[in-house]
Amino acid sequence: MLALSSSLFPDSWVGRTPFQLPLPVEVVAYIVVTLVCLGILGLVVQANRQRRRRGMPGWRWTTQDLLVIAILGVLLEVYDNLIGDQFVTPLTQAIPFTHAFALNDLPYMFLLMVGIAIIRKPGAATALVFLNFLLMQLLYGGGESSPLYWPYGLLQGVFVDLYLVLRRGNVFSSAGPRAMVEGLVMGALRAVPAVTISSALIHPLLDGATETGAFILLYSVFNLVGNGIEAAITAPLAIRVARTVNPAVGYGDADLAAPSPAGQVEARADAGTAVTAGSGKEVTR
Repeated sequence: MLALSSSLFPDSWVGRTPFQLPLPVEVVAYIVVTLVCLGILGLVVQANRQRRRRGMPGWRWTTQDLLVIAILGVLLEVYDNLIGDQFVTPLTQAIPFTHAFALNDLPYMFLLMVGIAIIRKPGAATALVFLNFLLMQLLYGGGESSPLYWPYGLLQGVFVDLYLVLRRGNVFSSAGPRAMVEGLVMGALRAVPAVTISSALIHPLLDGATETGAFILLYSVFNLVGNGIEAAITAPLAIRVARTVNPAVGYGDADLAAPSPAGQVEARADAGTAVTAGSGKEVTR
């Protein structure tokens, strides 16, 4: 079943030949994609453990973090599948290429950047977008209510969290140009490879909906640019909103936060001994 969206691109751009891998290849690729998602989440957990072993502050989630995830996850769902689909998307579809650039995602990306700015810990992006995805499945059901679609929900967040791991959680330290670059990267990673794998693999395998190779390429590029720019321009405002929730947000490196309990014990042990000047003897206070 060819599922072309003529409102996105001219037919002459996308062609008519659907792209679909052989079924055995699709099954293997689907398994690989699922394992990659789980592997990145495992990397987030392992990176947190390594920080603690090195005496660095761990990415321990607080009650406030969980509340932020719950509240923003619901807001993302309210916008994404209620306000956005019912009111914003029809408007963008009426203007050439605005829907292709995912202009309707602008409020969504702003809420996502607010969540990341408040929490600033790897795992935040996946938690937010996957909660949104689960709520969509529970509330609206339909053909995408199966857990087999979960890899698509994970793909929208795991690569953003991988970026946070590589940055050691040190993102959105200020509301300047650097925050816009960080938003650009995270917005692009939210879009791709999620939309590419969804169009080329997940939908053809699970519901038989196919697109042409040219459509998949164009849709991926336009989404990457659109979501990246949307996250970039909303990042400074997101940081300011985050600071109203937590005034400590955005000041300094995440690695320079208060030491972990283990680090505090070591610091007290070091402070409890001193070497007397010139004597070479150790004195315990």
